[in-house]
Amino acid sequence: MLKALSCVDIVRPYHNLEYVSGCKELNVDIFVVGEDWGKKPYNLDVDNFIISMGKKIQKVKYNSITSSTKIKEIVLEQYLSRNKPLINAF
Repeated sequence: MLKALSCVDIVRPYHNLEYVSGCKELNVDIFVVGEDWGKKPYNLDVDNFIISMGKKIQKVKYNSITSSTKIKEIVLEQYLSRNKPLINAF
């Protein structure tokens, strides 16, 4: 879904909460985060890295309509409803 957005250059999956390596690899100019960013101590490394490089952290406000968690739940629900295994009724 993110790749389809014209304003997105690269989509890079991550499998843990370590973001500094991705920021270095992609030489990011802007790191976009949700408004809840910074409430947990694991964000300090990337915050410090972004700031030290003179880059920008852009926070976006939470919106239940565009919540990534909600979007993933809806997509999964739709997928599962269309791909239910057939039950042999014979």
